[in-house]
Amino acid sequence: MINEFNPEGKDIRFIDSHYKDLFHIPDGGTIQVHYSDDSVVIKPCMFIDEYHTQIGNNVFHICQFAELLERNGGYCQAEPEIMGDEAVWQVGRDRYLVLQTCEDGYDYTLFDRDFREIDGGQLDNPEFSMLEARTEILEDFGLQMRELRAEVYEEIMEKVEAAEKLSVIAQLKQISGQPAPSKMPHSCEEPER
Repeated sequence: MINEFNPEGKDIRFIDSHYKDLFHIPDGGTIQVHYSDDSVVIKPCMFIDEYHTQIGNNVFHICQFAELLERNGGYCQAEPEIMGDEAVWQVGRDRYLVLQTCEDGYDYTLFDRDFREIDGGQLDNPEFSMLEARTEILEDFGLQMRELRAEVYEEIMEKVEAAEKLSVIAQLKQISGQPAPSKMPHSCEEPER
């Protein structure tokens, strides 16, 4: 991303604690952070200067970030491109983004934590990669700096279907005057990192 702090569109450098280069990503790119508990979080990164970067909502010296990961038994890598036709991510703690390829580009749906549809549409740009499409959609909703967790597409779509059935049952019971069923139970939530 070219701006006043990065007029030449420089890459963000990731190193180990001995300043050995590991990889570079473009400004605005994303990394996968692998934690010692086997969880994987996708974090957006912004170039600050040659030695500082914003990772998620925090600013780090590049060596500070390397030391933090090493001390806690984690590591990071550039997020690989998605080669499949569909993907889903938990966005922050309270949203899910479902993305699928289509003839003209990508179909997407944004769901809330209870798997109710918030918004959906089509991104008409077949030249975009899936990660570029995701970035464009998240920016449109002001969610580009939220932490992401890749989810299993089929599992999330089953939860969406179950939520839709509960909604239909609730509407039918409301019409007939019976009490509506309680909402779908949540899985255990972790605090956002």
